[in-house]
Formats: sequence, structure tokens, C-alpha cells
Amino acid sequence: INVRGGNADQNLIQINEATIYNTSHFLGFFSVFNSDVIKTTELYKSGIPAQYGGRLSSILDIQMKDGNQNKFSGNGGIGPVTARLSLEIPIVKERTSLIIGGRTTYSDWILKQIPSRALKNSSASFYDFVGRLTHKINERNSIALSYYNSYDRFKLGNDSLFSYTNQVASLQWRSSFNRNLHSLMSLTHSQYEYTIDYQKFAQGAFDLGFGIKETNFKWDFNLYRGTHKIDFGVQTKLYDLNPGYIKGKGIESLVKSDQVEEERGIENALYMSDNIDITPKLSLNIGLRFSSYVALGPRTILTYAENLPIDNSNIKDSIKYGQNEGIVNYLGPEYRISARYSLPWQSSVKFSYNRTRQYIHMLSNTVSVAPITTWKLSDPNVKPQVGDQISAGFYKDIPSKNIEMSAEVYYKWLDQVIDYKIGSELILNKHIEQDVIQGKGKAYGFELFIRKKSGKLNGWVSYTYSRTFLQMNSVFDFEKVNNGNYYPANYDKPHDLTIVMNYKFTRRYSISSNFTYSTGRPITFPVGQYLLGDGYKISYSDRNEFRIPDYIRLDVGINIEGNHKIKKPFSGFWTISIYNILGFNNPYSIFFKSENGVINAYQLSIFAAPIPTITYNFKF
Repeated sequence: INVRGGNADQNLIQINEATIYNTSHFLGFFSVFNSDVIKTTELYKSGIPAQYGGRLSSILDIQMKDGNQNKFSGNGGIGPVTARLSLEIPIVKERTSLIIGGRTTYSDWILKQIPSRALKNSSASFYDFVGRLTHKINERNSIALSYYNSYDRFKLGNDSLFSYTNQVASLQWRSSFNRNLHSLMSLTHSQYEYTIDYQKFAQGAFDLGFGIKETNFKWDFNLYRGTHKIDFGVQTKLYDLNPGYIKGKGIESLVKSDQVEEERGIENALYMSDNIDITPKLSLNIGLRFSSYVALGPRTILTYAENLPIDNSNIKDSIKYGQNEGIVNYLGPEYRISARYSLPWQSSVKFSYNRTRQYIHMLSNTVSVAPITTWKLSDPNVKPQVGDQISAGFYKDIPSKNIEMSAEVYYKWLDQVIDYKIGSELILNKHIEQDVIQGKGKAYGFELFIRKKSGKLNGWVSYTYSRTFLQMNSVFDFEKVNNGNYYPANYDKPHDLTIVMNYKFTRRYSISSNFTYSTGRPITFPVGQYLLGDGYKISYSDRNEFRIPDYIRLDVGINIEGNHKIKKPFSGFWTISIYNILGFNNPYSIFFKSENGVINAYQLSIFAAPIPTITYNFKF
């Protein structure tokens, strides 16, 4: 997900207040979120409320359903690729309930059908499980305990086996002190890990892995006073990061074990906002979030000579910090302001400004959260990212036609954003500050949206024009990127069009379609090579001078429902769908190899051919 010119790590995605670090199953083909157990989903991309922070671009806040407290119910589906089932179980009537859900896939047979020798020997699978137990203590207090676990594994050909897992636990306590004051206390724990199991050759067999743990405490308060709605609270977040390890596998392995030093840090925030209805037409929200971050020991930090490049030749000292000893402290205010003015004819205008700070960074040469993505905490050599955004929008509803429309524009200023030096190695890098550079960025664009909410024909059309540029300047010419000029970011994607259409022929038969088009992302090409000494050296184009092919995909689904008897304990319907019906060979990645003195480009595509499937869905 790239929101308003932001990198994938600039989105905070959370379920029941707990962070999810990898949001895709099966190479992005499925979401990690089971929609059968989701109650609400809110995306904040401008006018971000003061109670949210830690990311520059957006907040995706997902809340699970509470189980039915009065009757047992469930729903699910089964098809040739996946199966799912969710159950709502009342434990104590009108007081205690449990909702559980699970999904799994058995999709290896699809890979066997792909006309590629490498992919025929591949495998891919995933499962996830989610549960939520809620209990109503009394009229003013309720408590909820949630758990989520997901696991993915895939292997391309006879090469490495990749696996990764998300685990999340959340405890929430809602209180109503009186009719005007309410609170939500949350204690959450998130854990993300990936491993690579390489066994193609016994002497080179190894296990490589990465992990991050995050423990979060948050206490939100809501106070209603006349025309004021005041939100305030406190948040503390502890990071425990294992940046990477490698160890030989088997007695024949010659691989040397190694471990990158672990990192720890604590992020704190105090926040308060006031939403004021100044007049029946004008409302204003003013907020302030004050955040701080402390990098913690035990850890060894390298210091470098001032006014010289950060590399091995300019190491000045090596400082060891003890357990929980503060290494560096970053802090600062985050301003939030937004206004809404109602116009005649069911329309309104909005304006917002927000500043955000981000203390954790994704390290990846790809443009998305890949299975081998690692993360880095801020320290004396890698500074936090800071973003400022202004946006304005016009919104209109046409109730008689069930239509809503919007148009929004935005501009962002980014500071201390991260990019990488040519040829940098990010995996198992013990001194990553020597391979990254931090600089400035800017992003701007506009978004158009129209939606018909009901009727035989319904759906929406959205179009986004978005540009993102980075500038990596330096007093040293060899550290400059593109001579210190602005260049497109890896995730710069000017045009993005989505069309979702649903048409109901009868009460039982309907058709759905989803069309997506987006500009191909920028890429840096090797443009030549030359012989120097006893080997070839590669010369590259300017940073992100070229683009991969555009992305185009059309999916179509047909729904066949059962009869519509009112008092029916069990009902079901069929969905017949085709993914990528046009068969576009959309690139998942492009890579280069130097072979016999010639540089060749290769494109990896996933599901380049149409993928049909049929699913039987049911509920009771």
C-alpha cells in the first residue's frame, strides 16, 4: 500500500490497536485480514487524529467484531484454492461471547499448472487464525481479549524455502465513567518473524532470519462538553528488534554463523485534541501530539569523524552501552489541525494540516513489504523521518441518486527520508548507516472519487495522480544521488485508476468486476559495463531514470445465491471468479544478470495467466 506518495513502511496498519508488520498472504494475492470477523476499517490519510502517530503517510485502524451474545452462528466458504470458517459463540447470554475464524489454502496444484519448469516444483501455502473473547462486566465496563496468528511458506523451484509469521495479542478495557467521559485502555503485543531455509547444496545450506517484537500500552479518553469533543491520552511502545542472523544447516554446511546486534527502543507520546462545532456549518479540530524516542542498550554504536563520509575509513570510536542505557533521545511536537465547512446542496469543503514523526524504518530494495523485508530503529546514525502535509477537499452527496463524490489535493514535505547507495547490501549488514543516505522529499497530487452506493448497478471509480521525489544531496560529490537533484522515489506512481462495478440481474444472480491500472514504478537500469583490471564493472543510469511496464488487471466474478426464504437456518451461494481475466503479464520484479559479458534483464511475474476459481459460501 502506497498512500499519497509514501513508502510502504510509512503506513501504520493495526488490528485492535496492535501493529501488523506484513499484511499479505501468498505474494500479495490475499490479505492477512479475514473480512468475516472485521467490524470496522478506518483509513486516515490526512487530518490524522492526535491519538495516532508513528508513521508519516497513513493509519489503517481495523477493529474486530464482538461475538453474538444471544445465539450461535457462523459463516464460511470452500473452494479449490482456500477454505474459511468463522463462528460466533455465546458463552453467557448477553454478557460473554467468543468469535473465532480461520482460513487456509491448498494452492500448490495451481503452481503445477503453470508452464514453467521452475514453478512446477514450487509450493505456496498459508493459514491464519483469529479469536476474540468479550465480557460485559457491568453497564459501564467491558473487556476484550483478542489473538491473531498467521503463517506463510513458499518455495520457488528447488531453491530456498521462505516462511514468515505474524502474531498479535490484544487486551482492551472500555469504561464509561459517566455520560460525558469514556476511556479505552489497550495493552498489545505484536511479533513478526521470517526465515529462509536454503538447502539446494549441502555445503551451502543455511537458515537466515529476522524478527521484531513490539509491546504497546495506550490509554485513550473521550470527553464531551457542549459543542466540544476532547480526546486525550498517553501511549508507550517498546521495540525489540533482531536485525538478522545466519547459521549453517546440517553437518556438511560450510556456512559461518553470524548475528547482527539486536536493537531496542522506546517510543512515548502524550496527545490532546479538541473537536469544536463553532457553528452548525463550521467545525474545527485542533490537536497536539508530543512524541519522544529513546534508543536503548545493550548495544555498540560507531561514531564517525565530523564532516567526513560515513564509512569504515572514518570510524572515530566505538561506544558500548549497557542494558537499558539511553543511547540517544529524539523528541518533538506533532501538530494536527483540520476544518470542515458545510455548503448548500449536501456538499462541504475540508482543510487539514498535520506533522508526523517516524522512528522505525523499513529496509528493502523492493517497493513493497516483501517476505525478506527488515526494519531498523532510529539511533545516532539513522535519524527519525519527519513529514508535513497540507490537504484540501470538496465533497458532495446526491441522496436521491445514492451518489457520493469527492476531490482532494495534497502536498507533503519530507525530511530525513531513507534511500540506499548503489550496490548496498541490506541483509545482515552490521553497519547499515554506511549503506543508506537520508535526505529530503516532496509529494503532491490529487484524488477523484465517485461512488454509487446502491441500486441494481453500483460501485465506484477512483483516480489518483501522485508524484513523489527525493533529494539526496551531500557536501561530498560521490555521495550525491543524481548530482543532488530531485529524482522519482521507488514508489512514485503518477497514475492510478480503479473501477469497481456490481450489477444485480435478479435477486439471485449478480456480477462483479474490478479493474486496476497504474503506472509502472521507477527503476535504475545497468546501462553498460567496462573491463577494469581483471573484472567487469557495471555502470548504471541515473537513479530511477526508467520504469517497469504499467500494471493492468481485470477480475470478474459471478454470484449465484440460493432461495430467499426469510426463516431459513442455513443459506449458501456460489461465486465463480476469474483473476486477471485479460492475462496481462504484470511484473512482480525485474532483475539483471551479467552473463558472458552481457547484461540481461529478467522479469518475474506471478499469475500472469487468468486464474479461475469457484467458491461455495454459506452462513447459518
